[in-house]
Amino acid sequence: MREEAPDDLTVTTAAGRLRGRRGDRVRTFQGVPFAAPPVGALRFRPPAPVPAWTGVRSAERPGPASYQFNAVNESSVRKLAETIDPGVPGIMAWPDYANTTYRHDNAAEDCLYLDLWVPDHEPGAKLPVYVYYHGGANAVSSGSFPLERGENLAREQHIIVVRPNYRLGALGWVHFGLLGDDLAEAVNLGFQDQKAALEWVHATIAAFGGDPANLTIGGESAGATAVSHLLTNPDTRGLVRRAVIQSLSPFNPWCTQQRPDAEAVARQYLDLLGMTTPAELLDVDPDRLLAVQNVLGRWFEPDANLAWRPLGGVVDGHLIPELPALALSGKDVPAGDELEVMIGFAKDEWTFFRGHSDTVRSGSAEDVLAVLEQVFGVEAAGVYRSYEDLHPAHAPGHLLADVMSMEFFKFSALAIADRLDAAGTTTYVFEFAYELPGLGGDLRAVHTGDIPFLFGNQTDEDLARWPAFDGIDRAELDRVSRAMRDLYGAFIRTGEPGRTWPRYRRDQQAVLWFGREIAARPGLLSAERGVFEDGGVLDVAQLEDVLVRNLRARRQPQPIRRPVWTTTP
Repeated sequence: MREEAPDDLTVTTAAGRLRGRRGDRVRTFQGVPFAAPPVGALRFRPPAPVPAWTGVRSAERPGPASYQFNAVNESSVRKLAETIDPGVPGIMAWPDYANTTYRHDNAAEDCLYLDLWVPDHEPGAKLPVYVYYHGGANAVSSGSFPLERGENLAREQHIIVVRPNYRLGALGWVHFGLLGDDLAEAVNLGFQDQKAALEWVHATIAAFGGDPANLTIGGESAGATAVSHLLTNPDTRGLVRRAVIQSLSPFNPWCTQQRPDAEAVARQYLDLLGMTTPAELLDVDPDRLLAVQNVLGRWFEPDANLAWRPLGGVVDGHLIPELPALALSGKDVPAGDELEVMIGFAKDEWTFFRGHSDTVRSGSAEDVLAVLEQVFGVEAAGVYRSYEDLHPAHAPGHLLADVMSMEFFKFSALAIADRLDAAGTTTYVFEFAYELPGLGGDLRAVHTGDIPFLFGNQTDEDLARWPAFDGIDRAELDRVSRAMRDLYGAFIRTGEPGRTWPRYRRDQQAVLWFGREIAARPGLLSAERGVFEDGGVLDVAQLEDVLVRNLRARRQPQPIRRPVWTTTP
């Protein structure tokens, strides 16, 4: 640490002084610790307070991302996965390009850092704050993900943008503490990191010019799940003024599990690692954990219609009192002026997760019915015919993606919006509908497609890492992207995105269509919701029940064989 005279790049926190760097009308602070490194004796333990330092700590570069699959460990992890793979029939739940797009080669278990972007402001100003939790299925990415850097959003919207890391994979999201006393604290560690980051921001952001009373949390995909946990946790709900819930799903691999399923996942890790007790994990090579993660990610065949959540939080009755999608779509919601919420989803969410499956690419009507029957039973044919009527130009695989986008994302989001409105909570809903031209246009308005629009990072180098954007009209991208940031910025500052975006009401169900045209469309998805109701799916609890029953009936499609580990894979 170095001693320097105070200036506008030096900020004093409870643990010590930090020095950031200056950009274009923005000060950036990166690699800021919000908890102690979770290594050594702190592995598989809750986040501990930041150790104090003397002098001035540099905050000019990002800290390491959480340990994850990358170019450094790819060869080792693949070989280890081959060693333990009992012949699972599945495919990874994202397209091949994601491994390049989200690659973080600077990754380590010492990862509890965050980045902040602070726009230039008058002394004594109190700026709105946006704490954004990254997506990545609780498996990849970071708060320093360069394609989500917050400089443009901070400068243009005059808000402070904060992006925390949190532990990923088994180090944060496999709940070995449910198996006994060996690692009793290893339950919801990743969420505890997210909670610790929010508490640090609330306590510290005034030193950067932020207003802790005007704090919005947001996130996309796994980040949206983080938001749902923070909104339903009794300790953190009161720290939040507004929330952005973007591409929330209750049923994907990073989503919140019931306790029996989380216990089963923890046991599968031990079985595949050839271990008998959780205590053995204290010294395990993290590449071995990634190898098991890879195998469990492919555990079920692509058309299995179930709630497989091997890297999700768990309902423990304390940190996560209830499945958040059930809590937020049920009676336990904040009421009235206590909260303002923005909820969004992509029109074609499912093409990201199963657009590369044979059924979505070229499946027949019979193939699609076999998937739908797992949820809708004898009503599956009626559901299929109704979607054909709604989308007559869509091939069978495309229709399956339409249904699954509703089943896994939109259905619960709309149910939450209904319940929030009933409680008097100001709520806005959007559907990202900009169909992207890259990769033959097959992904359409895909999951994660809204990210470059939101953060406005659109250099040639940036867009080269988003193949779905190949060939996009750059002037149109700039126009639509600026409109999205303006709507977000207004909501984060004031809770009102503007007159063009009406508040969501249950009787009108107005959803903002966010494509080349940006306009409110009342009842945009009411017909699709009606198809689900006619098919016998009436609420989120019912969908949870059927998808969990499907999981428990098929949890072990292959026998687990004991691995043969070598010291030099």
